[in-house]
Amino acid sequence: MAETVVLGKKLGSGERAYITLPVTTMASGYRLEVPVHVLNGMKPGPKIFLNAVSHGDAYTGMQVIKRVLETADVNELCGTIIAVPCANPIAFEWDSRNTPVDMNNLNRNFPGSPKGWFTDQLADVVCSICSEADMLIDWHGGSYGTAINYILMKKAEGELSDRILELGLAYGLEMYYNGAPAGPAAKYTGTLTDYMIGLGKPSIVAEIGAGTDLPFDQIALSAQGVFNVMRKMGMYPGDPIVPKTQYLIKKRPLLRPKNGGLFVPAVGFDHLNKTVPQGTLLAQILSPLTLEVIEEIVAPCEQTVFLNMRGYATKVHPGDYAYILGDLASAEQFHN
Repeated sequence: MAETVVLGKKLGSGERAYITLPVTTMASGYRLEVPVHVLNGMKPGPKIFLNAVSHGDAYTGMQVIKRVLETADVNELCGTIIAVPCANPIAFEWDSRNTPVDMNNLNRNFPGSPKGWFTDQLADVVCSICSEADMLIDWHGGSYGTAINYILMKKAEGELSDRILELGLAYGLEMYYNGAPAGPAAKYTGTLTDYMIGLGKPSIVAEIGAGTDLPFDQIALSAQGVFNVMRKMGMYPGDPIVPKTQYLIKKRPLLRPKNGGLFVPAVGFDHLNKTVPQGTLLAQILSPLTLEVIEEIVAPCEQTVFLNMRGYATKVHPGDYAYILGDLASAEQFHN
């Protein structure tokens, strides 16, 4: 028997539950609640927390969680899946990275506060789940016209760092990153993964999503990644399915256009996680007035690999994200 208690609710062996955690009353009078799906296995074991849509314009993780909940066999599951498919319902409603009510970034506001801004209150409620779980996978990325596919692993101390690496590699992607953030470290504090790591528990960021069609089934691959991690944790039978070689990248150039205009890509989404040589033309910026090319974006590394990319001709502002790239020469390789 595997009876358990999650967020105050008692679940029997093989039981599913849908729980809502109250946050606040909106100005409209409607109550805001965080949705939580719980799947308890027939056998006891660890608890894994799956979280998505902290940013309202990145919803691939929601689809991955749906796939996992639909395909997990409770008769095989040892432990409990705790899943939040939409951590920020208001941002999702408005297709906005930040929370429209106060324009704060939920994934920079953890652990939040019950007496803070709207987003702080939301963060406080989501954080309450962390104390219930043994491991966290947090999905980000995939707004319209972009594609991203790698695992971000934060550094920790001692055995926890080793455990993060072990579970991260078990996810089964080819590309990983655990180097410095893209800008000043102070701009990247307050993440849910940092909070979980601060509790002494492993956590990874699944930078996985696409606001377009890709030449591979990203949702199926990511759902497989969840089962891989659960296998490594002893929650599910079998061995993780992993590629022959995995790359842990240490250097990650982030390219932003200096000028705004029409972004015209020279490479398509079929290049995601693929490599091009230094100097390869990636995109041009056209003036919407003169129609002249006012800027070119080129590959900066001898082995430039695409981790995140734009693939459509779209408007860009100065300083918008264009590409997150990896310097493959900086990578530590793991052979399986």
